Amino acid sequence: MKKLCSILIVLCMVLQAGTIFAYDDAALSAAQTLYTLGLLKGNSDTFSAEGMELDRTATRAEISVTITRMLGKDEKARYQQNAHPFTDVPDWASDYVGWLYENYLVNGASDTYFGANDIASVQQFCTMMLRVLGYSDAEGDFYYDSATSFALSIGLIDSQMLNRYELVRGDMVKICLNALQLPIKNSNRLLSTKLSDEKVFSKALAESAGLNVSTNVLEGYFAAVDHNLPDISASKNGSTIRIRINGDIEEYGVRVFYTSKAQPTVTEVPLGTSGLHYEKGKISYLGGGFAGYIDQLSIFGITDTTDLQIIVIKTSSEDALYNILGKTNITTLK
Repeated sequence: MKKLCSILIVLCMVLQAGTIFAYDDAALSAAQTLYTLGLLKGNSDTFSAEGMELDRTATRAEISVTITRMLGKDEKARYQQNAHPFTDVPDWASDYVGWLYENYLVNGASDTYFGANDIASVQQFCTMMLRVLGYSDAEGDFYYDSATSFALSIGLIDSQMLNRYELVRGDMVKICLNALQLPIKNSNRLLSTKLSDEKVFSKALAESAGLNVSTNVLEGYFAAVDHNLPDISASKNGSTIRIRINGDIEEYGVRVFYTSKAQPTVTEVPLGTSGLHYEKGKISYLGGGFAGYIDQLSIFGITDTTDLQIIVIKTSSEDALYNILGKTNITTLK
């Protein structure tokens, strides 16, 4: 009798703690990759299977954080601290829900109730991840009621997830990993490439984690760069080039390339490393700290005899387009 009571007590404790699901090696591997890239954080400072809690269901607050990071907006959400009307969102998720709400990407269950601790569904998460990939249910690319079927058709989920209702964190991380290797709508540019371009993580780090990060931006793209482009205001002083940006722009997705008369091949200048590299001059808030905007670039490691043309581009935060901000006049930087 005592043994039966003990079993019942343990069973009640498990039920009270929430439904527990088994996770597989693929989920653990996906979680490790996302953790390495900074897209997933557990409940501790180091990676562990226990810290990732892959065997329980995900909440709406948790998927809001995940979606914001998959959009490359983690830092921006924390900078902006957008307000929202929901009273049930915990502090750790508030900036993320605020950013999504400000950008019309999420709604609440009511005007003031978000349902932060409600269990998220596979359908909800697929809908949001499809939007991350550039698909729009508002424009008819897919419909909410058939979001999982559409997600299956493009390889975002597998057939085992198709008929599940509750979103398990183990499935959540696998869906995110699948998304990273899928192309943005109407392009051959992978989501992993977009996030790498926007400096959410480095190409080298992604490749070391086993991801494909294509570099198709260079394939035929710079053929459009001609002498009719507006010049960027730039000056050279010894081994440094200072470039003034025309207006304050978001720092996300800024990339710098160069060509020279001696070496016409377009080459990317790395960000913040030793040797030839560039750094972004961020605008400071009045109250201190850096805003997410820049007004100048500094390129270091240039030799006095180097004859360069600098090309600055910025990836769009919301789609796959590239915008050429301008180029330096090659004759002024000798």
